[in-house]
Amino acid sequence: MKAFIALFFSSAAFGAVAAIVYWFSSREYAGTILLGLMALGLGFAAGYALLAEREANLAGDSETLQHKETAGEDLGIFTKESAWPILLAFAILWLLIGVVWSPFMMYTGLGAMLLILWRLGAESARV
Repeated sequence: MKAFIALFFSSAAFGAVAAIVYWFSSREYAGTILLGLMALGLGFAAGYALLAEREANLAGDSETLQHKETAGEDLGIFTKESAWPILLAFAILWLLIGVVWSPFMMYTGLGAMLLILWRLGAESARV
């Protein structure tokens, strides 16, 4: 988990620096917002891993193990039957396209994203 946290925090820092440099060099809102959202998303994922998964002992964190020794490691439970993750991806895509093109698309994408997250949370609470 240490490698994951370091990679995501460094990528979030890169996104934040890129957003700041992009803003001062172009004064353009859409690209700055998208770079900022990238930094925010990566920072959120790293923060979640840092707080909620700090006791995770993954074989990838051990410097003495070879890749072939970690083959078949159980990484968690992933639902294959749920349609919500792909719908969430399309709602986020619609939201981000709306940031560039149309406020209507942005707001409908945000609404769809919140609705899907609500349903995804309700589904995961049942499992």
